[in-house]
Amino acid sequence: MSLVTGNEAARRQRQGTGQGAYTLRDLLIVASYHRRIMIAVFLVTVIGACVAAWFSPIRYEAEARLLVLFNAEQSGNQDLVERPSILSIDGLRATESEVDILRSRTLIREMVRKVGVQTLFPRLDGEGPLGFGKADSEDQLVERATDLAEARFRITAQSGSNLVLVAFSHQDRAVAIRAVDELIRAYLARRGSIYANPRSPFLEEEAEKFRQQIDQLQRNLATAKAKYKVLNLEQEILLAVNQEDSIIQRRRHVMERREALRIEVANAQERLAKLPERVFDFTERTNRTDNDEARNARIKLQLERDQLRARYQDNHPRLQEIERQIKTLEQFQEKERPVYFADRTVRNPAIAFLTNHLIQIQLEEEATARQLEELERQRDVARTRIAELREGEQVIGDLTRSLDVVDKLYRQARERAETAGLEEAAAAERASNVRVVEYADAPARGSSQATNLVAAGLFGGLLLAAVAGLAAAWNRRVYLLPLEIERGLGLPVLATFNEAGGFVGGGAQEQMIYFVGRLLAGREDGQSLRSIQVVSSGETENREGFSRALATELAEGHGRRTLLVDLDRDGNGQAGALRAGDAIELGVDGIRAAPTRIPRLDVTVDAAGSTLGRMRTEVGELGVLIEGLASRYDFVIVDAPATRNSFVALRLAPVVDGSILVVRAEHTRAPVASHTRDQILDAGGDMLGAVVTGRRFHIPRAIYRWL
Repeated sequence: MSLVTGNEAARRQRQGTGQGAYTLRDLLIVASYHRRIMIAVFLVTVIGACVAAWFSPIRYEAEARLLVLFNAEQSGNQDLVERPSILSIDGLRATESEVDILRSRTLIREMVRKVGVQTLFPRLDGEGPLGFGKADSEDQLVERATDLAEARFRITAQSGSNLVLVAFSHQDRAVAIRAVDELIRAYLARRGSIYANPRSPFLEEEAEKFRQQIDQLQRNLATAKAKYKVLNLEQEILLAVNQEDSIIQRRRHVMERREALRIEVANAQERLAKLPERVFDFTERTNRTDNDEARNARIKLQLERDQLRARYQDNHPRLQEIERQIKTLEQFQEKERPVYFADRTVRNPAIAFLTNHLIQIQLEEEATARQLEELERQRDVARTRIAELREGEQVIGDLTRSLDVVDKLYRQARERAETAGLEEAAAAERASNVRVVEYADAPARGSSQATNLVAAGLFGGLLLAAVAGLAAAWNRRVYLLPLEIERGLGLPVLATFNEAGGFVGGGAQEQMIYFVGRLLAGREDGQSLRSIQVVSSGETENREGFSRALATELAEGHGRRTLLVDLDRDGNGQAGALRAGDAIELGVDGIRAAPTRIPRLDVTVDAAGSTLGRMRTEVGELGVLIEGLASRYDFVIVDAPATRNSFVALRLAPVVDGSILVVRAEHTRAPVASHTRDQILDAGGDMLGAVVTGRRFHIPRAIYRWL
């Protein structure tokens, strides 16, 4: 009945010790919590099934029956007294063979082509999803229709007989009948070709041999032409000879041009040596000199005059002075104007022209030499090509003659084989051992899958609703059941309170009495509890109400002098709720407390601003304060502020006898509660357990009591 310490609780959680299993009541509570999503999934599934049942087409199933006859090879022989023969196992195998032939995809594809894809499946238009994408080709449509037709055919062998049932379902009765009939016709035709026994295999074999020889000769001929790089042998030989003759003619012209260039080079060099190096160019006479100082000064004065005229009148002294200077410079330029003479000689331009011309003809001479080398190389290539064509002429000619001979033999053998085949088809026809007992027929009223769809929708809705509930419970991040808190936090759930009834009256009063009894019994290590701290991760866990109810039960129910230390917000919330009187000094570091309407219960006033509520107070000093308060009262209950807003609870954790974590069902997130527990333990405090507040029961009260 005693409490466990926080270190023991953490050890249990690390070891993964379980605290029990889920009961039917717990499962119903979880299901009631997630009832909306489960009902939504169930309704969507059922509505979808009902819609599918409403639009479920009425199909007609056409049936036909075939009778498989057995000859002496498939049935047992008659005995000496000529009793009826007994059907052997080979007869059943023969029936299964006929069924396998009927199920052949080739026959179904042939039936689809004869009936038509649009006739069988009008909605199979071949377009992509939602009208987008590349449309299917005709062959792809046939294959898709074949897949659908295979699923609708039902071909079975009747048990204990040699009858074969062929059935096909479709929305149109006439189409279903036609599909079965076309499949039977295709089957009979294919079966006739399978069991045919032609009498002209020799001619067909010989014709095939000749055809293979023709293919081989054609491949050899193509290989030879590719080897010698010819398309038409006669044209290739003529082109090679003409190419060699053209190269010879071009070579002669190039040699003539080279000799002419040599003569031009010699004449140009001779004339270039006789030309003078320099000749007269021109004579020049001028009186203009560059950078004339007088001219430059005159221009500057004229510019300055123009600027001054824009500002002053013509009789301004500065303007008159500039006019005088300009006239002086003009007179000087008229008198002092020297004349210069220049004679010029230049390099003889004929030398440059002859030099350029000489270089050009020398380059051309070198180019003709290179051209002669290239023509000689081309001539060697042409001669090599002529030699290859002469060699290939013999090989290709032999292959061509052999091909002509084999082709004539193949034509003769093919004609004789066709003639023999026509004679055999007209002469005899093997009787079939399969008879059509009943051609396709379908009932006047079709059948629908509406009932099956509705039943499947109900069953599937229940199954999917259960899966949705399990998925929602798996992804839920808040605590719902005390068992989940014990497993998730590794802390025992000391009490559970329903938010609707508060912390007094009925089951809540019983829970509080039991909880206070466990507190007064002490911990498992035998140490009694005199000071505890009530902590929570947030402000909405109803921590204040639990602390107030706990202090009331200790004082009123068990007669213990109890002090409720209010450190939340301004430190006066609990005093206002308990309608405390005037505060008095307790003699412990200036902390004041006021009596309440409940005997033996005092509550602090403005404690949040005292040394206890300051986060910079040393831990040792906090311990002294708690010991001082515990010496004046039988029990000290600290209502600590939320850990997400203040570190006061963490600093008080190691100096009190234990801490109690308040968890609000359906509200407190599991990671936050786990983080709060770890903070208290890391600070050196002990976790006595958890208290659950908030509404937990979502099932009807009558069912809950029955459980």
